Amino acid sequence: MSKQVQFIYQITPPGIASGNLVVFDKDIAFEITNVSNPLFELLKGLVGMVYEPNHLWDEENVCWVDWYCEHCHMRWILSTLDGKQIHIKVTVSKDMFDESAAETKLEASCDFFEFVEAIISELDRFIKDVGLLNYEQIWQKDEFPLTYFLILKKYLIEHGLWSTATDINDSNLFDEINLLQA
Repeated sequence: MSKQVQFIYQITPPGIASGNLVVFDKDIAFEITNVSNPLFELLKGLVGMVYEPNHLWDEENVCWVDWYCEHCHMRWILSTLDGKQIHIKVTVSKDMFDESAAETKLEASCDFFEFVEAIISELDRFIKDVGLLNYEQIWQKDEFPLTYFLILKKYLIEHGLWSTATDINDSNLFDEINLLQA
């Protein structure tokens, strides 16, 4: 699969995440605060699109993910009509209560699997680097949405889009897994 979708996510300093979403030649950078839990909303929404396939009943699968920045409100609107292509629309508004002046910053469609793989691949790297215990401390609000993350990772494995052979011996997550086994 070509890498037409890229997602970057990091937390620095504590309570603030920054990143970038690239779909083909369109990209949007973001810096968000921990006012909400956008990773939870994003992963839960994607799981809903996979396991509640409204498109089978000729309905659109849609999820909205709100990302709160210090000076604006960013909304990702993800939708699919067929479960194969995903339409991504990112709007930015200065006033989170009045979206009438929201400006579209990114709008594109791409392969659904490729979008999910880009998100999960980056979050896989991220959580192995940071660790589950450290995540809550540096995000300073919520736990990492591990259940939804694992559901989507399993989904990619089942469709042959994820190599199960990875070496995580030098990661915070590996150390935490060893704590579980102790």
